[in-house]
Amino acid sequence: MLPTPRTRRPIFALAAALLCMPSIGSAETESLHARLGGQAAVAQVVDELIETYRDDPKSAHLFGKVNFKRLKQKLSEQICVVTGGPCTFDGDDMKTTHAGLPITEADFYGLVERLRAILDRHGIGAREKNELLALLAPMKRDVVTR
Repeated sequence: MLPTPRTRRPIFALAAALLCMPSIGSAETESLHARLGGQAAVAQVVDELIETYRDDPKSAHLFGKVNFKRLKQKLSEQICVVTGGPCTFDGDDMKTTHAGLPITEADFYGLVERLRAILDRHGIGAREKNELLALLAPMKRDVVTR
């Protein structure tokens, strides 16, 4: 049985709707870095994270003689790389960077909570937030020194 004009109308409407939709697979192929908003967004999050962490009396002691400009740049690069962005990272590994610093689990988890709050303020979705935290979590063993 051939479609009549009356039965073709829903088919055309469905086809038009499908053509107007964004690609369903695009979110799957887009890097986490892109879904976070790209390098400018990552750099902004890192800047806010470092500033709030260093201004807090509970964590300020961890920063001693840190070059904050370099710290922000290297952390932004590192996040860019681990999230599939177009950056390269030429800094020291996390174990070398944090050796000798009195960083506790409480310090580490405090940083994670601040990062979550900043990502929330920037409107980062739960999926992206969880993916980022899952990528950063293994670094805990190299960061926590006490």
